[in-house]
Amino acid sequence: MNVPDQGDSVACICEGVSEMAVMDLLLDAKALIFSRGQLLDKEVLSPRYYRDSRKFSDQYLTMDYGDGKLHVFMIQDRKDVKYALRNPYLDKVTGPCNVVTAPEIEMLMIHSLALYAEYKKAQHRKKPSVFLAERLKVKTADIKKRAFIEDFYSEHDLVKAVRTHKSKAANEGKFLFLADLLKS
Repeated sequence: MNVPDQGDSVACICEGVSEMAVMDLLLDAKALIFSRGQLLDKEVLSPRYYRDSRKFSDQYLTMDYGDGKLHVFMIQDRKDVKYALRNPYLDKVTGPCNVVTAPEIEMLMIHSLALYAEYKKAQHRKKPSVFLAERLKVKTADIKKRAFIEDFYSEHDLVKAVRTHKSKAANEGKFLFLADLLKS
């Protein structure tokens, strides 16, 4: 992975609202290798750009980035998603780099609560969000809401959870983890 330089721009495109909330928290904590000031429009990009690479290309790849590069990071839970960027813009883009939160971004909460061993026993039956909802006695939909995520990480260490997830997850070297975007 090429690390963005200060003069580079960054597109951080998220699969869903949960990923957006986590990325915003990491940006606000200044924990990432890039800053909010480097982001296109100074914000994490929504799922509408995740689902439509043409929309992203038309809106952002027609712009001039000067001497800097545009680094594109796809924050998603699936390992196999291909994001096709169109020519003639590819020479100004580094990436897209898949940053994978498999099996779901809610794994970070499981690590925060030290429930990973218990989750692994139940994994064959439940998605992480369902497992958490049962343990926390809330609706599964609530776990994916921005307000719930922000409240949860006001009491738990998100950066530690991100690092723990990488240490526990299997990776064949084909993708990045959120931990790979953290400052050393």
